[in-house]
Amino acid sequence: MTLEQYASDLESCMKKELSLFESFYRAEEKIRQHIVEKNWPQLDRELSAIKKYGEKIEKAESDRNKIYQAMKIYCGEEIHGSFYAFISSYCPEKSDSLNHLYRELKVCVMKVKTLTMRIDAYLSTVTTAVIRVLDEIFPMRKGTIYNSSGINRGADSPPLVLDREL
Repeated sequence: MTLEQYASDLESCMKKELSLFESFYRAEEKIRQHIVEKNWPQLDRELSAIKKYGEKIEKAESDRNKIYQAMKIYCGEEIHGSFYAFISSYCPEKSDSLNHLYRELKVCVMKVKTLTMRIDAYLSTVTTAVIRVLDEIFPMRKGTIYNSSGINRGADSPPLVLDREL
C-alpha cells in the first residue's frame, strides 16, 4: 500500500467518524429535549438507539488509529509528534483536507462533551431540587431506620423516589 492510499483511507475513515459523531450529537440533543419535556417513552427509545452509535464510533476510531499508525510505520516515523506535523510532512497534497477533518472531528467531540455536561447539570439540578422538596415535605424522614428491637440503624442506601410525571 502506498502513502497516497493510506492518506485516502484515512480521509474516508475520518469523514465516516465525523458523520457518526454528528449523528450521535443529534441523537443526544433529542435525549436532552425528551428529558426537559418529560417524554419518558420517547426517551427510552432514544437511549436504546444511542447505544448503537457508541459501538460504531468506537470501531471508526479504532480504524482511524490503525490507519494512522500504519502510515507512521510506513514512513519510519517513531516520534510521537502531532497529527498536524506528521500529515504536513508526509502528505502535503492531502494535508489541508486531513487537517480540516481532524479539526472538525475535535470540534464535534467538544460539542458532544458540552451537551453531555449540560444534560448532567440539568439532571443534577432537578435531583437536588426534588431531594430538597422531599426534605421539606417530610422533615422527620431523614433515612433513619430502626430494627425490630427499636435500635437505630443506618440505611444501606438512600431511599429512591421515582415519579415519571414530576
